[in-house]
Amino acid sequence: MKELKSLVLLLGLFVVVMLGLLVTRTGPKPTATPAVANPEAEQAAPVPGSAESPALSEAPATNEAAAPASAADEGSGIRKSDPAVSGSEELPAPVSNAPAPGSAERLPRAYENAPPQIPHSIEGLVPITLGNNACFSCHLPGVAENVGATPLPPTHIQMDLFTESEGKKVPVDPARYNCTQCHVPQADVQPPVANEFQPEFRNPELKNKSNLDQQWNEGVQ
Repeated sequence: MKELKSLVLLLGLFVVVMLGLLVTRTGPKPTATPAVANPEAEQAAPVPGSAESPALSEAPATNEAAAPASAADEGSGIRKSDPAVSGSEELPAPVSNAPAPGSAERLPRAYENAPPQIPHSIEGLVPITLGNNACFSCHLPGVAENVGATPLPPTHIQMDLFTESEGKKVPVDPARYNCTQCHVPQADVQPPVANEFQPEFRNPELKNKSNLDQQWNEGVQ
């Protein structure tokens, strides 16, 4: 009987201790002491918008404002504009100092059997129309030999690949009638990308003439 009373007493003591610990942990937390306002500090603080307050426009510039203009802002290439937002700008007219026809030296071909470049000025010779092709006045065979011009090659006359030779309205293959679609005049320009192409000629004589009429089917037969 005494042992039972002792056990009940110990249990009661244990319950009291646990309740005390629980009340201690869940009790109200002490609040922080509010700071005492300083009247002198409030009086010294500048009022926004007043003369003493710094203007918003005088704030230090951000990195975005100080960053240099991008290539898209300044434009790139020949047009000097952003093609994504504008396409109405016209290309600058090239400046040509080419001599008059009959006084220019022949230019080497850009590659083997490439269309020869026009070494002289074409002012007054273009546009080419169905009724007028001023190039024929010097470059048709039979005339070119007399004036020292380069004659039209056989590929422009004998090799009519697209139409029948009979009934042609022009003295050459119609596909080659518009000379400036392949032969280009010279101009003083600074290309945005340098051309480092170096041609190779199997025959050095082909730098100034063509044998395309003999090599037309090269690699096919």
